[in-house]
Amino acid sequence: MTNVTELLRQGKKDEIWDIYCGFLDLDVDEFMEIQNKLLMDQIGRLKNCKLGKKLLGSPVPNSVEEFRERVPLTTYSDYSDYLLEKREDVLPEKPYLWVHTSGRSGEYKYKWVPYTKGMYDILGEGLFAIFILSSCKKKGDVVLKEGDKMVFTLAPLPYISGLFIRTALDQFNFKVFPSYEEAIKMDFQERIKVALQMALTEGLDFFYGISSLMLKISEQFSQTDKSMNDNKEMKSILRNPKALLRLIRALLKAKLHKRSILPKDIWKLKAVMCGGTDTSIFRDKIIKLWGKTPYEGFGSTEFGIISDQSWNTKGMVFLPKNNFWEFIPEEEYTKWVKNKQYVPNILTLKEVESNRKYVLVGTNFHGGILTRYISDDLIEVISVEDKGAGLKLPQIVFSSRIGDLIDMGGFTRLTEKVIWKAIEDAEILYEDWIVRKEYKDKNPVLHLYIELKNNDFTVQEIEDRIHECLKKLDEPYNELETMAGVKPLQVSVLTKGTFSRYIEERQAAGADLAHLKPKRMNPSDTIMNNILRMSSWQL
Repeated sequence: MTNVTELLRQGKKDEIWDIYCGFLDLDVDEFMEIQNKLLMDQIGRLKNCKLGKKLLGSPVPNSVEEFRERVPLTTYSDYSDYLLEKREDVLPEKPYLWVHTSGRSGEYKYKWVPYTKGMYDILGEGLFAIFILSSCKKKGDVVLKEGDKMVFTLAPLPYISGLFIRTALDQFNFKVFPSYEEAIKMDFQERIKVALQMALTEGLDFFYGISSLMLKISEQFSQTDKSMNDNKEMKSILRNPKALLRLIRALLKAKLHKRSILPKDIWKLKAVMCGGTDTSIFRDKIIKLWGKTPYEGFGSTEFGIISDQSWNTKGMVFLPKNNFWEFIPEEEYTKWVKNKQYVPNILTLKEVESNRKYVLVGTNFHGGILTRYISDDLIEVISVEDKGAGLKLPQIVFSSRIGDLIDMGGFTRLTEKVIWKAIEDAEILYEDWIVRKEYKDKNPVLHLYIELKNNDFTVQEIEDRIHECLKKLDEPYNELETMAGVKPLQVSVLTKGTFSRYIEERQAAGADLAHLKPKRMNPSDTIMNNILRMSSWQL
């Protein structure tokens, strides 16, 4: 794997761009040529191992067409007997390392996935493209410098986010706060606290994390001018001349604009890189607070980096060299779920259409094992090209997790993104929320449980405001009222501190980072009962 640091020292910025961002110059035929070649190589690897033979069947496919016609779709249950025990003897290639998912589905505590050295290297290429594209202003622009600083805000290995940090450091001479070696010894809260303290002293060039975390950090700094005199930790930080000077400059900027201090007053970032459902929801807030348009990438444990945005931060583009991509139209997937004997129409990237949603199917390249694996990800193709940027590949956005859709009376299938956006648009100040499909008098209701930051509105006002925003955002939801006379939303307000008490109890029980917060969409009865118990503590 080429090391970016050496190329940058040699002044080879054009070569860096070609290696990491050259996929943006492909047209769909060139993309498929790469895909087909790597798939045939992968079939050659699979046919020589026990699990691969089982997946491919007999006879072994001799072409991409035969592979797509004969090899069945798979889910994790097809691999669990082997991968949960980390059986390396059945795999095409010895894993370089193992990573696991958060296990939120409840079916497995975790889903373990093997990564070969080839998968790790190609993950590094896709990840580093994000650093280049998020910070550039035009095609070919590489603004990275040795020693660029970023904070360690992600979960460490064996989560895939920890692999992102590790491969980024393999690729380039970043300065990470705290260091990788120190960060992995800390819990999440301590890591964030130390990272921000170090960034106040040393500066910051890149922020890489989830959007909601950025807003939490912003809230902390908005109170900086009030807490400098009575916060012991802040007093300790201010003993450092660099941190003191940085905060004084930031406070002067804030006073000049007659507002509270914002992160953009403290740091002038090269890029803000975000992941998660909430990025598009908080986009405008992040720009206002941090002074940068958030750059989105899309990835998963099973597939690594899936797609990157170009320099214009619009839709994302699939990467051609990490997995073979296939797409099940949403309506076809629904038929297949109801009847597993049904054979859905499955497309390649060349066949997708604008304004259509698809369930993503992937086959690992480079000796991985997941084959025609159905992800839980629903993506939307927003256009088949971007003429303005000169991009000839389909542009996509992440829509939702399939398991997180809430069907209301057959009229609409609400996503977390739509519900979250409605809450934001309603201008309700909240700490957190969860939502479930429940039944009242045998009729389905969309029950939103929300913890507020203040009591500016009555429950009925909150319900009305969010309901009206949902109607504007989702036409099928609007039709529930206009055509069926149904208003499905019901709101319950949780007491202050509910979610923090839930997290504290989970921490005390030994839960790791991924299992601290409750699932937002359709949490289980057990989780819901615990949330309600936490809410009643102050009553």
